[in-house]
Amino acid sequence: MSTLTIQQQKPADKIWLDEEGTTIPYARITQFERKREVSIFKMAKDALLINDKLSSFKQFIKTTCEQLYSEFLASNNGKIQGKGKGGITLYNFDRSIKVEVSINEPIHFDESFIKLAKAELDAIFADELESASAWIRDIISDAFEKNRGELDTDKVLSLKKHASRVPAHIKPRYDKAMGFIDQAINRPTSKEYYRVWVRGDDGQYKNIQLNFSSI
Repeated sequence: MSTLTIQQQKPADKIWLDEEGTTIPYARITQFERKREVSIFKMAKDALLINDKLSSFKQFIKTTCEQLYSEFLASNNGKIQGKGKGGITLYNFDRSIKVEVSINEPIHFDESFIKLAKAELDAIFADELESASAWIRDIISDAFEKNRGELDTDKVLSLKKHASRVPAHIKPRYDKAMGFIDQAINRPTSKEYYRVWVRGDDGQYKNIQLNFSSI
């Protein structure tokens, strides 16, 4: 969160300012408005303090988990690869507490390679319209439909899973299109998620809500 500055207007300020910058004499401020000014300021002040503590706590969890994971690998003659991409789960001794670290790397597609893949697939079915299986035509048509200007990642990648079902005589061209999809895949960013769980009396783990993802 960027640095935020808040101010409270007080009785000592004989003139208060409203949202339009208009000056209002303190004597004209109602009791409710005075009380509201104090209460709202306190809520915002406390919220900023809590947010700052939460940011520090998130960094503490991140650093501690990385250290523990590094020590775990070292004790098992392992090597760190990609800082544990994919996520890890750490438990205390009696496994009543667990901390999960998960890595999310959203996929984005390079539009130029996607266009090449679609053009190749369109050409296949233009040439093989009668012999092409209806199910694969439907899957391909659906895969390239956009929702709010974005492709559905799962639908596009599902084309690769169906490669083994494609008729042999068009498979080389289909594989070429899948190669374009492979080249289109781009993961420019990754985001780490941290969750702390405590096991309840019923034996089930309960997630302590911290909402780290927004920080």
